[in-house]
Amino acid sequence: MPWTNLTDVRCYHEALGAGEPLILIPGLGVDCRLWDPVLPELAEHFSVIAVDNRGMGRSEAHRKPQRLADYAADLVELLDHFQIDKAHVLGLSLGGMIARRMAIDHPSRVNRLVLCSCTDRFTPYLRQITMLLVSVLRKMPTEAFNRTIELLGTSPAFYDANAELIERRVAEKCDFSPGARAIGQQLRCVACEDALADPRDVVGPPTLVVAGEHDSLIPAIYAKAMADRIPGSEFWLVPGAGHNPLLERPDVTCPTIVNFLKQDETPGAASRDAAGRYERRTMATH
Repeated sequence: MPWTNLTDVRCYHEALGAGEPLILIPGLGVDCRLWDPVLPELAEHFSVIAVDNRGMGRSEAHRKPQRLADYAADLVELLDHFQIDKAHVLGLSLGGMIARRMAIDHPSRVNRLVLCSCTDRFTPYLRQITMLLVSVLRKMPTEAFNRTIELLGTSPAFYDANAELIERRVAEKCDFSPGARAIGQQLRCVACEDALADPRDVVGPPTLVVAGEHDSLIPAIYAKAMADRIPGSEFWLVPGAGHNPLLERPDVTCPTIVNFLKQDETPGAASRDAAGRYERRTMATH
């Protein structure tokens, strides 16, 4: 069944493929449809579980989330339901922040971690972006909010070459919008979050941080700074991409993520030394 009754949510999820489990966590105001363009390729390598976050899409919240930790707890409970001890985790944007929270709060449940187009703390620039989104959400129609997200999150070259696709995406988001209150609740969870940082002496799961070169929602400099703060992580800047490199550059982004998740030791990957620490090596830009 695509729904599982958890403590705080009737969680909608879609499962596809075979292999090691991989959880996909979508971003702000969207559901698991986000992953449709890359789901078939990921399912060739993994048992993919794509979820709708609490209160989003077809997931019915029994209780409103108050913190990112609430979303992470839902995912751990879903793993328990499927009797999965540990899974790879891939999150985009807000989904990346939830994935990071999950790795901090439940490190034994995360195998490998991919954080795409996200940050672990808010600078004045990012606060202004958030305030802009809140203002549009409160004062303007849903279409204006979705259009703002697409404009800020899409690289100019991709937008110019795919204007009709962008228009369809805006229309689809309007058709399946969870509503301003639900999106506002997600933004409040982000706003009250402490910095997502681990103590330097803690070794977390192998982590790949991915950012698009032309992302204006969460510019790549913040993802790079986050990667510098995560011991042993790898950082990859996707050339020519915006906020969703998996949509704009699936030709390079999807294979890179698959290779990172499947291989224990790859050229340029983080590796443990004799003391159990990670040596950080930055991935080359493709």
